[in-house]
Amino acid sequence: MYSLASILAGQRCPTVTAMPAEPAFDPDSPVPLYIQAADYVAGLIASGELPKGSRLPAERDLADRWDIAYQTVRRAMRELRERGLVASVIGKGTYVIGGTMQQPRASR
Repeated sequence: MYSLASILAGQRCPTVTAMPAEPAFDPDSPVPLYIQAADYVAGLIASGELPKGSRLPAERDLADRWDIAYQTVRRAMRELRERGLVASVIGKGTYVIGGTMQQPRASR
């Protein structure tokens, strides 16, 4: 769809991708909430529901929608960047750059 280079260059990209379903996070789980959130988004990427080049909603919007703390969403996005699944561009947003999911941290 769109390459990381075109995104970084500020070229036009698709509008924000709507998340297909609301996740069910378990705050009592031994798995941290940020890992649960990252695994949820990684699963959407792996299934093709979030294709390469898609722009994710803003972190604050996701926090409101998912009813979790903003900093938890920020940490989840950092986790996804470390997995090589998304890239964030200041002032532009966060975009899907990978389509193959690494093993979720919760099951490592």
